[in-house]
Amino acid sequence: MRNSGIPRLRAARALAVSLALILVGGAVPKRADADVLAPFQTTPVFTGLTAPTAVRFAPDGRVFVIEQAGLIKVYNSINDPTPDVAADLSSEVFNNWDRGMLGLAIDPQFPAPGHDYIYVLYTVDAPPGQNPPVYNDACSDQTGNGCVTRGRLSRLEIGPNNVMIGTEQILVDNRWCFQYPSHSIGDLHFGPDGALYISSGEGASFTFIDYGQVGNPCGDPPNEGGALRAQDILTHGDPQSWDGALMRVDVSTGVVVPWPTNPTAGGPTTDDDAILAHGFRNPYRFTINPGPGALQGEVWVGDVGMDT
Repeated sequence: MRNSGIPRLRAARALAVSLALILVGGAVPKRADADVLAPFQTTPVFTGLTAPTAVRFAPDGRVFVIEQAGLIKVYNSINDPTPDVAADLSSEVFNNWDRGMLGLAIDPQFPAPGHDYIYVLYTVDAPPGQNPPVYNDACSDQTGNGCVTRGRLSRLEIGPNNVMIGTEQILVDNRWCFQYPSHSIGDLHFGPDGALYISSGEGASFTFIDYGQVGNPCGDPPNEGGALRAQDILTHGDPQSWDGALMRVDVSTGVVVPWPTNPTAGGPTTDDDAILAHGFRNPYRFTINPGPGALQGEVWVGDVGMDT
């Protein structure tokens, strides 16, 4: 997706290669792996983690890893076998099925003064407007009526001792609504433009055609719920959700504002200004091409099903 003009999307598969190579749950000796083509091998670097979902390397050499349940761990380097727990947000995070803490990004100038922040994206253990925990990571009706939750973007200030300074700073809340246990919050990356890119699913069912006809706990207009939340930008006169979309925002001041060159920025509706592209079903992961030339800055989105 180019940063100028109308965005161009390309679907991709299996983007989190680095995560698969360095994060494993237990000690495994170095060996040739039957599932890895020669001459490649898998070599464990960090072990003992529980459901790690994202890894990011800071400019100063520290390595940040998040676990699905809401733990943020920090290694001083790839040679550090024992991580520090920078923060524990497990009481806020809804760790259930595909939901949990899934997105992680580090300020590109970390840890310079005023830039010593990491950003996390997760599903909240509570419906919109309520305080977590409500479900305590459980749901009695996963695929029937579902258990409605929401997404949240927060930033954490991390000190040189790998401990969070102060408390979690919630930047975006109650903009995403998820009824079913998949297609929830997605990925986080800073782009070469300095903007923060955010992906999210549409919170709909993956077992039947869902247009919001089951309960409507997200309060969608008639015939605009379920998978159709990803198309909300095409209808007017009602609040705009960020479900099923790719957002591009500026967080440099700690206040989330739309990136000024977004296609919808400056239009008559302000609550869609952050949306860079829409119509996604489950954009669990994406990556930004860092290379030179015409494709630099292009966004490649891995989507489990496309509702465009």
